[in-house]
Amino acid sequence: MKGSRIHLDLLNVFSDLARERSFTKAAERNHLTPGAVTQQIAFLERHIGKKLVERNKKGCALTEEGQIFLEACGGISKIYLDALKKIRHPGETSGIVRVAAIYSIGLYRLPGYIRSFLRRHGRVDLRIDYVGAKEIYAGVLGDVYDLGILADPWPHPSIDIIQFAEERLAFVCSPEDALGKARIVHFRDLRGRRFVAFKSDIPTRGIVDLLLRKYGAWVDVVHEFDNIETLKRMVEIGAGVSILPENTVIQEVKNKTLCRIPLAKGPFFRPTGIIHKRKKDLSRATQGFIRWLLQ
Repeated sequence: MKGSRIHLDLLNVFSDLARERSFTKAAERNHLTPGAVTQQIAFLERHIGKKLVERNKKGCALTEEGQIFLEACGGISKIYLDALKKIRHPGETSGIVRVAAIYSIGLYRLPGYIRSFLRRHGRVDLRIDYVGAKEIYAGVLGDVYDLGILADPWPHPSIDIIQFAEERLAFVCSPEDALGKARIVHFRDLRGRRFVAFKSDIPTRGIVDLLLRKYGAWVDVVHEFDNIETLKRMVEIGAGVSILPENTVIQEVKNKTLCRIPLAKGPFFRPTGIIHKRKKDLSRATQGFIRWLLQ
């Protein structure tokens, strides 16, 4: 890196560092050593005259100036990649699509879409991260992700929301539970029951809480998790009952480690949505993936 020129590879390293929040992971993505990434970031900071990255116990985070520079990196990289696409593969869908999804959608709804999309568009580099809802919003606003997919997305002045699938909710319990053989579960049956729930900052928790309040089912929340796999394991061992999206417990029901029972007065659903940054010029590959999800 002689002189004062900044190479595109350096911008990619910085973007990967912002995404991974780890010098080690950014180094792995770019086939570098962590020390080399540190030197490149130091070069950027000297060139710009501002501190872009701050280290912390979790790895690192961008400063305000770093966030501004990240947005510029995304624009520059997109211009470059679009130019290459038009030159090398005119008329063909290609490029990078960066997607963030909550665990329960990413693990249980998206795999079929991803496989079929990549079979049809083999030149698209589709990158999927599984993170929490708040991280999805922050990543989309910061141009770390092109798209976010989550349950019950909330309005934001800089975010556009596209309605995606509705996922049916069902009562879930251990086969040894007293309600395990019921054909239908009434909300009155849940009063006072030990309940395993999502953490309060997860949108699906709000949907379930609203249902329980509406029908007067005052449960005893004994465990809260942000990971649906951990939540299901707790229900399996009889630590409590829960209300979950049906499609997330298909395998457990098949294996007879969980019982899935319809709720009276239902069916009930949780809405899901696709979000992207408002007024952002989405690539053809990103637009193609949105269309694939909605078809």
